[in-house]
Amino acid sequence: MRERSLSLAAAALLLLTLSMGCGPDAQPEEEEAPVEFEGRAELRQTLDNIGIEPLTMPTPSKEKVALGQALFFDPIMSGSRDAACSTCHRPDQATVDNLSLPAGTAARVDPETGARMPGPDLDFVPRNVPDLFNRGHEQTRTMFWDLRLEVAEYEGKTRFRLADTSDSYDPDNFIRLLPEELDNILAAQNMLPVLNRLELRGSAGSMDSIDPTKRNELGSVHDGDLEGVWRALMKRLMGVEGYRELFARAYPDLSLESLTFAHAANGLSAFIISSFTFLDSPWDRFVAGDDDALSEAQVRGAQLFFGKAQCVACHSGELFSDQKFHNIGVRPLGRSPDPTELVDRGVAHRSVAGPEASYAFRTPPLRNVALTAPYMHNGTYRSLEAVIRHKMNIQRSLLVYDASQLRKEFQPYVHYDPMRLAMVGRTLDDTLALGDGLELTNLEIEQLVSFLESLTSPSATNLAGVVPESVPSGLEIPNPPPPREPTP
Repeated sequence: MRERSLSLAAAALLLLTLSMGCGPDAQPEEEEAPVEFEGRAELRQTLDNIGIEPLTMPTPSKEKVALGQALFFDPIMSGSRDAACSTCHRPDQATVDNLSLPAGTAARVDPETGARMPGPDLDFVPRNVPDLFNRGHEQTRTMFWDLRLEVAEYEGKTRFRLADTSDSYDPDNFIRLLPEELDNILAAQNMLPVLNRLELRGSAGSMDSIDPTKRNELGSVHDGDLEGVWRALMKRLMGVEGYRELFARAYPDLSLESLTFAHAANGLSAFIISSFTFLDSPWDRFVAGDDDALSEAQVRGAQLFFGKAQCVACHSGELFSDQKFHNIGVRPLGRSPDPTELVDRGVAHRSVAGPEASYAFRTPPLRNVALTAPYMHNGTYRSLEAVIRHKMNIQRSLLVYDASQLRKEFQPYVHYDPMRLAMVGRTLDDTLALGDGLELTNLEIEQLVSFLESLTSPSATNLAGVVPESVPSGLEIPNPPPPREPTP
């Protein structure tokens, strides 16, 4: 019996061996060659077809950078000396503040959440804080969510034109050319936050936060007197020996008496370009020729971005922005920058475009976008996936927007008026490709997000090194705690 059992076992083993192709006459099975992923070559061809090239940026002088660094972190720039550029453009938060809407001068810090909240009789600044990454590129032709600043050719010179709120849409009444001394459009942009009463300037009659016996002299200047505000702020800066030295080093060929706030704005521009320009993202490396810089998922996401999903229709060029305005059906949140209106109509009331541009806003660039949530002009979405899903069905997303995704302090500011929502829906951008029956699978959405994450530069994740130890005014550099979620 034992011999018979062994024979049966041997036969079973032989059958098993033969079934696996390992018998004495079996040929070794060839391994299946891996399928070559051709997406990288196809993506390169796409980039060649649309003219995408490696991004280059200017190199400002170190003297202007030093001046701009001091100005960026110094609360001397605010009317009441309690806020700086860095208060909202926080290095520890990737040059934003991670809030839907910011609170500027005279703000208070919520003890429960650490979030900045508007002070007494004030409101949130009406629009989300834009990031500062790669902002000094020569291709930049417009600035601000409402495009109120743009490059213009005037008498054979490149100038920067400001279109601001007016009682009339007659362009001759409310277009203003900014000073000729400005180096670039980013410098021109730096001229404007100091004029805004909610951001830095402060209200009329407000007092100095350091010396309550002193009045905020910037707040008392008439709103229409832009030059008056700039002169008053420059006088304040020139009263500080440290700033006189910085200005003298930055402008050795000019007398201190001839300098204006435009020269300070140039310094801020130099600092922002020097400190927040990064060209080491996986995307930058891929465009420069490194095939291994992007994962397969990121390449597939890029193919969707430039192809099926048609994100490139608005997010075009090396900066990922066409720099134009579009109404993409974002649910209104918060007030208008125009005190006579309750809802922000975007370009319509802040630009020569007029009422036909209602609820339209400038296409934001996407460099380091994964670091700069929340998204949209009013911070209504807190993830890139949510933004993509909004654009897949804009009309529905506008009507059924879920306010619970917001931080609690912003939920009461969401607008629900059906007539208002219908007005937003009626003026949607006709050129939108997303939101017109396009369906993306969950995997495709993941791939798009993966591609957007490839726009993140490793250098942008730690900006602590740009913060100085002190500023010339001797004031304390604002350092509010990072916002955290409120306790349920």
